[in-house]
Amino acid sequence: MEQMYNHHLKKLKNFIVLYPLSITLLFIFFYWDSSPLAHTLNQWQINLSAFLTSLTLPKGTMQENYIFISHKLTLVIDKSCNGLIPYFFFLASVLAFPSTLIHKIKWAIFGYFLLTLLNVFRIWFISQLVINEEENFNLAHDYLGNMFLVFSALMLFVFFIKNR
Repeated sequence: MEQMYNHHLKKLKNFIVLYPLSITLLFIFFYWDSSPLAHTLNQWQINLSAFLTSLTLPKGTMQENYIFISHKLTLVIDKSCNGLIPYFFFLASVLAFPSTLIHKIKWAIFGYFLLTLLNVFRIWFISQLVINEEENFNLAHDYLGNMFLVFSALMLFVFFIKNR
């Protein structure tokens, strides 16, 4: 019993060390403008998010990565809204958690597609709340939208653990 406890404790310690290291490396190489790869990846994700979001909105509402709500309010899908931040937190968890490489790769790919689609839903949801009442922006974006993505990434990680 004690041997099994020590084994699980060691895995937990490894996770505690690997998780922040994974997040740091993911953000350095794939998010912060410290590398050309980060800029290219983020711009591609912005374009993808904008394209998918444009499919959910009425024609003429969107141009490039701008959502025109009214003459006074325009929503912009930028680097911080492209959905990569919650994905990197999820991916860091997957990378740090003890599992097979194949399982991690499958869930990394599945997680990317699912979180990208959920981010498009989040952007659509925010735009719908703001179209009806512009004062809803802070509530919709800062609270409901962000909590939705964080909760989604957390639940995705729970499913990853349960299916290993």
